[in-house]
Amino acid sequence: MKNRLSVVGVVVLSLAAAGLAPAKKAAAPAPGSGIEKRLGVFANQYLPFDPDSRLAIQKSDLKLPGFTSWKINRTGRYPSLNAEATVFVSNDGKWFYEGDSYLNRSPKPARTPADLDWVTARYSSLLRTNVRAQFVPERDAAGLKGMAVIIETGFGAVRLPGLVTPDGSVFLGGTLWDFQGDPRAERRRRIDLSAQRAQGSPDAPVTIVEFADMECSYCRFRGRQLDKLLAANQGIANVRRHYKFFPLWSHHAWAMKAASAGECLSRLASSAALFRFKDLAYSRQDSMSVAAIDELAITSAEGEGVPRADFLGCYLRDESFDRVRKDLEEGYRLSVNSTPTYFVDGTQINWVEDKLMEDYLRAKFPRLKSITYEK
Repeated sequence: MKNRLSVVGVVVLSLAAAGLAPAKKAAAPAPGSGIEKRLGVFANQYLPFDPDSRLAIQKSDLKLPGFTSWKINRTGRYPSLNAEATVFVSNDGKWFYEGDSYLNRSPKPARTPADLDWVTARYSSLLRTNVRAQFVPERDAAGLKGMAVIIETGFGAVRLPGLVTPDGSVFLGGTLWDFQGDPRAERRRRIDLSAQRAQGSPDAPVTIVEFADMECSYCRFRGRQLDKLLAANQGIANVRRHYKFFPLWSHHAWAMKAASAGECLSRLASSAALFRFKDLAYSRQDSMSVAAIDELAITSAEGEGVPRADFLGCYLRDESFDRVRKDLEEGYRLSVNSTPTYFVDGTQINWVEDKLMEDYLRAKFPRLKSITYEK
């Protein structure tokens, strides 16, 4: 099935879906059926924002025990944001799933971690690193077994959430969503803002959460444009902007180091120190090296008044990496698979069109001024 997310920056940890077994041809739903109406509302709230969104929904022929599959086609103002997705809704109407799904051609009951070797083999092949899996019983739902795929990054292990059918025939990468609620509100509950790596008034009516990678050129591009947009609208757009670490560790050489430095600067100095360091990393991104990021991190800490010994007691230590991994795992639970990804009050923004962030914020701040976007 086709991934519904537009490619922004570099896609991470996204495997092509192997496809589920086709079911017998399902009858088309009755016009205006309750589940179809509910799915239309839910999908508009769940999918990345696109103005003037229009949905076409029909039954799909993919089979997952206890679920009905649906095909969604979404169009809107921007063709680059057109989306296609095959989603699953549990037959009791409680759960929604969208994401990658893989069929096990030789299934056996999923009882021990060894029974999940076919899942770990996929990730091991893609990422060329050590991978293992374990069951997470507290995430069992809708007749599916909760599990985690544990991947060694070279800077500690990260856990990707997943689900598997009890018979071991199907793996779903990601999490279930409460189909009876608002996914924007569920995202807000899933996002932990306690670290307060943020700019703007704590009382701002709008919250922007940015998952980004300091080695990602598209993060630099959009991050600078967000800086410019907010600067041009001081006194008009009252927002609180939170930064989340989402380093693409599998193929960005110094991204995890930069995230560790940013975390230490935020904790030992201030959030402003983190944002200044990020700007410095962006300005030197094209010539940065693994060794140079160490030098930049240490000189930045000294410039912020952090004693060298204190900074080195944090930088590249497990405590700082643990906080970075926490952001990564949170992003995986939110289905982040590209950088940058923005969530504005729980609405996902895949900023692939220059005016897209303006489109969203203008609904909150009607007097918002437009800016000129540099290429």
